Amino acid sequence: MLKNIINKLSGPVASSSTAVDNETEEQRRKARTAEHWSRNQAGSDPFSADVYWRAVPAIQRRHQQKATAGSGHDYWVSYCLDTFFGDRLPVARMLSVGCGTGDLERDLYNLKAFQHCDALDIAPAALDTARAQAAFLGAGSIDYQLLDVERTELPSAHYDAVWFNGSMHHIRELESVCANVRQALKPDGWLFLNEYVGANHFAFDETQCAAISHAFALIPPSMRYSFVQGSYGQVQNQVPLPDPLEVVKVDPSEAVRSQDILRVVQEHFDIRAFNPCGGTLLQFLLHGIAGNFRDDDPQAMRILQMLFDIEDGLIESGTLHSDFVIVAATPKPWDTSR
Repeated sequence: MLKNIINKLSGPVASSSTAVDNETEEQRRKARTAEHWSRNQAGSDPFSADVYWRAVPAIQRRHQQKATAGSGHDYWVSYCLDTFFGDRLPVARMLSVGCGTGDLERDLYNLKAFQHCDALDIAPAALDTARAQAAFLGAGSIDYQLLDVERTELPSAHYDAVWFNGSMHHIRELESVCANVRQALKPDGWLFLNEYVGANHFAFDETQCAAISHAFALIPPSMRYSFVQGSYGQVQNQVPLPDPLEVVKVDPSEAVRSQDILRVVQEHFDIRAFNPCGGTLLQFLLHGIAGNFRDDDPQAMRILQMLFDIEDGLIESGTLHSDFVIVAATPKPWDTSR
């Protein structure tokens, strides 16, 4: 059990004032991140059905179709379980890193995927929600723990699967975490990612910014009514492209090294499935105006399909890359000859 694993700092003991200052600043960053994600839980205003792009039912259906590689599954988690475990379920142990309020673990529990699941996060209030929801479900086999994976040594060859559900892009120490997860997986274990892998802190290049802005200009004003607090009901005239400096102020971990994820993962794992899910335009194109795109509005659905086609065309041509991906990977064997 992870309860019996002692946390350890990943670096050496501080031997200078610079090292102490760096560690203090990192602690401040982690505290800001923990507070942010304790406050902004699933279902809060930033993730409401009217504000958050992925809450649009048509976009969720599109995401799952891409996430499951058109396999007929309606959920990326069941796709991963059926494709890579099959009749081996339930497996003995799974780990969810950056679990937040626990949606993933509850889904895995309902799918009878594991006998025991450890789940880690640094946001206390999010974990309180996760524990309460698991208790309501009767899911006593999920063990939620307030732990930082960047400062925790995972038990060796312990897990059948490790999951990152939109959490790896919050990790600064990718190399050490991937190495840690690699050794924590059983030789036949699996790493599953549902991740943003685009530009760090959303510092998009000129091509991506131009594509988002031009696509936004094609949305009629009647579908640009804002659902964001402070501008509710106003027509949004400019796409809300993020300012990387403001992103860091709000949450220093947000997309901290997202563009490095795939490279580092491939240093430690063999990728067995790679499913691009898009989102390169849509994530910020529809931020704050998502509530205008309802299934029962034929015109809204036509406009949304146009935006889907633009994003797909730019990705398929190589002009842009998919900012969101599903990855299934197995740990590379350790080189014991050295």
